[in-house]
Amino acid sequence: MGRRRVIEALLKAGCLMHGTFKLSSGGVSSVYVDVRRLYSHPQELRIVVGEMAEVVRGLGCELVVGVETGGIPLAALVAYLLEKPMVYVRKKPKEHGTQRMIEGDLRGGGRGVVVDDVATTGSSILRAVRALEEAGVEVRDALVVVDRGEGARRALESVGVKLHALTTLSELLEAEREARLGG
Repeated sequence: MGRRRVIEALLKAGCLMHGTFKLSSGGVSSVYVDVRRLYSHPQELRIVVGEMAEVVRGLGCELVVGVETGGIPLAALVAYLLEKPMVYVRKKPKEHGTQRMIEGDLRGGGRGVVVDDVATTGSSILRAVRALEEAGVEVRDALVVVDRGEGARRALESVGVKLHALTTLSELLEAEREARLGG
């Protein structure tokens, strides 16, 4: 089904990288998942965004919300496919112009699903959830391409938000290992 296709697409696009990387959570890791590489691989992007759209379709939300910056293009593509409105949440309020934290038209309000590329501790998604709730948007679900398995699920559950992930870092690493071993 879709999970296997997502993993294959991420690996084919070179999204799993090895080295020394500083994560947005502040931690350091020898493995980095660069979902942004998908945008250079349209066939693999189509697979991943198609799977995301299927998950969102089943959640019954009215609004798709991207988290700056990794979640914005994913949310835009999912919203487009599902013909749903989309907004995005900044990391901090804009310092000029409207000085908004949330960009887009929230007049429809309702229930939103927060979309991001990778979840580590969940801090970026939690910040978005707080901003949305202050603006009157109900959030029960968040969706990421990859859950690194480093606390995001638990952190989000503590505020009543369920984390959905197309795959996990451990599944990606296992698939990469299998591919290297030829099996």
